Amino acid sequence: MTQFTDFWDVTPETAHPKARQLLGDSSVVWNYGDEDSPLGNDKGPDTFAGYLAFRADQPDASVDQFIHDELALSRIADTDWALLDSARLQAALDADNRYSVLRRDDFILGLAFAQLLLEGAVDAEVLRRALLALHRQATDVVLSFRGGGFAEARKKQLMGFHRVLES
Repeated sequence: MTQFTDFWDVTPETAHPKARQLLGDSSVVWNYGDEDSPLGNDKGPDTFAGYLAFRADQPDASVDQFIHDELALSRIADTDWALLDSARLQAALDADNRYSVLRRDDFILGLAFAQLLLEGAVDAEVLRRALLALHRQATDVVLSFRGGGFAEARKKQLMGFHRVLES
């Protein structure tokens, strides 16, 4: 893995060749300031920067350690990754910790794309969780909760992220 000191240094030209092949250079993923990018929402850049630092400090450590530490630091529960039932999902979003579901999804998607850009591959468990998060984010419940309109365009974008990660 190429050593980067800042995620801003990871561009279509400097990222792993497989990421360049899968994403091209016009993907929103490269726009770290775009809310629709897995690396540009509120949690994405922090996840990317944290993963860079983690890999620099612990190049051989398991990504599970990073996940555990980051979720604990952010006070995000490491549970309900497979939560897709509409009623339970709505209840979770309506609860006092309603942003936990969204922040957890943003975190795991940020991590999946950070791994892809840096390493050209996504850890199997990260991939499993990221695909569940993409499915959850494309539900009408989450799209309605997040608001902002453009639900069909967002669903299409999420399907594109899904195809990239499955490749």
